Formats: sequence, structure tokens, C-alpha cells
Amino acid sequence: MISNIVQAKKTKDVITELLTFILVILVTTFVLRYTWNNSLSKHITVLKPLNSFLDALLLSISIQVVRGI
Repeated sequence: MISNIVQAKKTKDVITELLTFILVILVTTFVLRYTWNNSLSKHITVLKPLNSFLDALLLSISIQVVRGI
């Protein structure tokens, strides 16, 4: 996704790719927080619930980086 931003030739394309990237991060943050708190932390005893949006955001970004964005 970052490579699309770098390869974009028009300003409109850069803004579109950047907004798409931010939207993907925000959506995955909310989905990750929901599934983490409602499923993972209840069934896996070593995991603690995510209490803040910042924790979920950092975890989401970390997963995206490991995945290769």
C-alpha cells in the first residue's frame, strides 16, 4: 500500500491512497479491538483486554507492518 503512494504520479492519486491507508488502519483497529476483547482475551488467559484506542491502534499498525502493509 505504501508503494502505491510512492509510485503515484498525481497529487489526487497520492491523497486517495493516503486516505485509503488511514481508513484501512482505522477499520482494522476497531475490528481488532472488538475481536480481541470479546474473543481472544476471554479464551486465551495470558491476553489482557485492550482498554484504550491507542493500544488497539498500535497493535493494528504493528500487525500491518509485520504483514508487510
